[in-house]
Amino acid sequence: MKHKTTEIVDATIQMYADLQEIAGLISRVLAKFPAETVPQILRPFLGLPSVAFARPSMTGDGKITLQLDRRTQPYVMAWIPGEWLMMQESQLTAAVREMYWSEKAHLAHRELIRLGKVIGEHNRQVEHHRVRASEARREYDRLAASIRRRSARKSRAAEEDSDD
Repeated sequence: MKHKTTEIVDATIQMYADLQEIAGLISRVLAKFPAETVPQILRPFLGLPSVAFARPSMTGDGKITLQLDRRTQPYVMAWIPGEWLMMQESQLTAAVREMYWSEKAHLAHRELIRLGKVIGEHNRQVEHHRVRASEARREYDRLAASIRRRSARKSRAAEEDSDD
């Protein structure tokens, strides 16, 4: 029984060492990108955090929840896909980069949609103002023509009065 306990403790220590190595690799990969561009899901890995606690997902989705000690703030919760445990360093580096870029693409797509809506609203307002300006221009032209006709009638009436 003591031998079995020793094996479990050794396996747990090895698992934490592996998780620490993975967290360090993720941190090193992310260090190559500007910190402000790192997606929220990967931010806990910035600054070489140490793994304080780990547990498998309670929902069975294959994610491993990590509690990271970032030294500058209280513990931060993060997760990694379970398949990352089986990857070699180059595969893990590629997976982190792919997650970074897919998150960036997702955020960029959401921003494009938002900007499309803003542009659409702006175009509606421009069209509304164009229609209002056109109506105002027609009203101005109508009033100006009315004033010219009235002025012309007064001029003719004044000329007829002076002729008499």
